[in-house]
Amino acid sequence: MPLKCTVQSVLSTLESISPARFAFSFDSVGLLLGDRNATVSRALVALDHSMAAVDACIDADAQLLVCHHPIFLKPVQRFNTDTYEGRVAWKMAKNGISLITAHTNWDSAMGGVNDALAAKLGLTDVTAFGSGAEVSRYKLVTYIPLADADAVALALAEAGAGRIGNYEQCSFRSEGEGRFRPLSGANPAIGEVGELTRVPEVRLEVLVPGEVKAKVLRALLAAHPYEEPAYDLIPLEKTVEQPAGRIGLLPAAMPLEQFSTLVSGCLNEAIWTFGDPKRPVRKVAVVGGAADGDWMHAQRAGADVFVTGEVKQHVGLEASECGMPIIAAGHYATEQPGVVALRDHLANRLTEPEFITFEPELGQGGRPFGVKV
Repeated sequence: MPLKCTVQSVLSTLESISPARFAFSFDSVGLLLGDRNATVSRALVALDHSMAAVDACIDADAQLLVCHHPIFLKPVQRFNTDTYEGRVAWKMAKNGISLITAHTNWDSAMGGVNDALAAKLGLTDVTAFGSGAEVSRYKLVTYIPLADADAVALALAEAGAGRIGNYEQCSFRSEGEGRFRPLSGANPAIGEVGELTRVPEVRLEVLVPGEVKAKVLRALLAAHPYEEPAYDLIPLEKTVEQPAGRIGLLPAAMPLEQFSTLVSGCLNEAIWTFGDPKRPVRKVAVVGGAADGDWMHAQRAGADVFVTGEVKQHVGLEASECGMPIIAAGHYATEQPGVVALRDHLANRLTEPEFITFEPELGQGGRPFGVKV
């Protein structure tokens, strides 16, 4: 009999495609409500934690709601039905519905919100740019007998060390001679107590993400043949591991006005554009949702135009007069393609539960509609 899928099964799968470390410092992601050991036979994937989404879960007999937007971004002191968020959470709890959120980590992840938006607009040669979560990193340096170097390096890699971008098991090695004299009470793997021992050793250097530091050190101590292995763990400057934005190319340059029409058609949304309608554009930067402040990142990346969800008036003025056309294409419209992508990624990795994409009715559940005159 196959094992039942649990909330934790979905959470673990989500972590593999959209790691929590990609989330910005202000964010709230992961299991926000519910029981990680609860069985899940059906799950709804939605942009918002709306009453409409909760009702859809109840109608579909779904035990899990996977959302892009978190229900609480700040710590709460009271959990009651006096607030909208409280009423939504209370209804979910009463109906046994758990809530998982993948927010800025899914914006940033490969295949996530901004990759889905870039694909929707038909961009090619897409790369990442802009802001992202800063992650802690360390350099681990250790010294291993030559014969044991491969086994120890593999154990460190399996614990999460030595990953750089799309590469794993990355390391630097140099050979030398290790010397030590075991004292009384020692139990040396090589050499004898009281005798100076010389051993051909490998100096191994690997990068260690901060989130797996403790796991990597445990792996080192378990795999290393020495009773007291020597190692250095050197903190490095924090860095952006996975930027949120995406930038790519249109098949051919076109006037900004024509591109605006293309965006409106692709997203089926009325949009607002700040910039010279006749300006030619080809290199397009995108960040879905409320990201108008990223226009400067887009300009530095060489974009001809920046597409996001919401643009404040003063930002549109500043960006366009600084030479960067900016398009407000709607928060829902720019992020809903990422919801569809998230559902597909989860369904492709888990045979259970059944994953359903939630698309609200026009004007409801966080889905606005625009009227073109």
